[in-house]
Amino acid sequence: MAAPAPLGSVDDPSDAALTLADPLGALVLALMSRLLASRAVGAVAEGDGLRVEVVKGRLGVSAGDRLAMGEGDLPEALAEAGLTLGLPLRHGPEVVGWVALGPKLTGQPYSRAEIGLARSLAGATAASLAARASARDLAAAHRALAARAHALRTLFELAQAFGRALDREAIVSRLAYALMGQLMIRRVAVALCESADGPMDLVLARGAEAVEVPLALCTLTAPVPLDDAALRAEGWRWVVPLRAGDVTRGAVLLGPPAFAEDDWTPDADTTDFTAALAALAVGALETADRVEERVDRERLREEVRLAREVQARLLPATLPALPGLDVAARWRPSRDVSGDTYHAADLGGRLLVAVADVVGKGIGASLLMATLQAGFRMVEPDLLDAEDLGAALEAATARLDRLVHASTEAHQFVTLAWAVIEPETGAVWSVVAGHPPPRLLRADGVVEPLPPGGPLLGVLPGATFTASRTVLATGDALVFYTDGATEAQDADGTELDTDGLDRILAAGPRDAAALVESVVLAVDAWAEGGDMEADDLTIVAVCRAPGGGPEMG
Repeated sequence: MAAPAPLGSVDDPSDAALTLADPLGALVLALMSRLLASRAVGAVAEGDGLRVEVVKGRLGVSAGDRLAMGEGDLPEALAEAGLTLGLPLRHGPEVVGWVALGPKLTGQPYSRAEIGLARSLAGATAASLAARASARDLAAAHRALAARAHALRTLFELAQAFGRALDREAIVSRLAYALMGQLMIRRVAVALCESADGPMDLVLARGAEAVEVPLALCTLTAPVPLDDAALRAEGWRWVVPLRAGDVTRGAVLLGPPAFAEDDWTPDADTTDFTAALAALAVGALETADRVEERVDRERLREEVRLAREVQARLLPATLPALPGLDVAARWRPSRDVSGDTYHAADLGGRLLVAVADVVGKGIGASLLMATLQAGFRMVEPDLLDAEDLGAALEAATARLDRLVHASTEAHQFVTLAWAVIEPETGAVWSVVAGHPPPRLLRADGVVEPLPPGGPLLGVLPGATFTASRTVLATGDALVFYTDGATEAQDADGTELDTDGLDRILAAGPRDAAALVESVVLAVDAWAEGGDMEADDLTIVAVCRAPGGGPEMG
């Protein structure tokens, strides 16, 4: 049998550091010296077992070993190591450790007095161990509190940083750098989606090649370890859903930290931090989207304002003043830009009047109207001093048709009604191309529609048009209009229609400006309670009188 190790021998390098500041080590040394024990072990309670801290002599246990607490007088592992005297270190009802001694060097058993002394020293040491454990717990609590305070400061600073970031790229970049810096992550990938239905769009990858992020990761409600074998094979270990409440914006893939093992699993504090950071990022992304939408609306509003300004400049700045003809016009768009337009020009003593309507509204319709206005000016020379006004008007309409057909998509077309009026004779040459027929209001109150002269412009390539001739007698009026007048609806959804317009005209004045105003007021009165500006409205009136002049509105 091997001889016992001499008193004070050191079998573990850590024993050399034992001082009186270490109560368990001090207890072991004191008991061995006073009781002449051949070997000894000191262990502290940890969880539901023991952790060996002090080993004196050659034994089958080492410092750091985990032992079962046991239910007897001596833990089984210590008894098997040849230790005979076990002393539980009790602090109140709690066992905070154990000290076990081997046989005495003298070979004699431990006396009652020696056991009593050992128990007394063990009781005092138990109080010291409990105080040390409490101090460690308090220090750990302070560290945890400091870590949480640091995390809260970091989240506050990141919230401010996110608040200053007004575009998606800046927000995603700050999110990635915050995760890499806070967790010491070596790789991160961020994929965004507009909803939980996808699709996923990879917008950032740091420390890795491009990766395909499954849409299913968006449905997660909290950060979790990855169970996707393909992604784990690429070095990804954790997924953080970008989610706040019911709002889902994507997911973040994370690799392990530089200091961690490959099978790293974040603790609860890390999980809470990343979830809070993800919620901040989602809020910032939602705010950025609203800012972008507002900027887009402001940009569109400015573009529409400029479009309307250009469109208004394309309308006649003044109406022609020809002897015997009284002309007035009103142009009112339903939106900031209109699909309606009108044109009036002096063709060497003859009056050219045109009213047109693009099917549709908005900027697209206004752009086509600008094309049509340019077309009117393009064909004016063809009508000037034409000997056969009917044939010239038909040819000019066909030319406009080709222009519109070449300038529009398949779903776009234009309705047009226009005429050339001879002031001296009252002769009227007109073409009505798919447009609501202008109303010829006779002096006696009878209303006659001008006859149709062909299809809408831009529908049929090579379409032909037919001009009609009538006479505008003294006291008569010719009223051009768009469907915003006849399609105006009351609160019950009933349209004014052409019969209602004819009644308004028959009861109206024969002064051009007053006639236009009476039509506009009557249309608005009909639509009161309904949508008064559901459609563009354009009215142009030409009255033949002994004298006359233009009126615009």
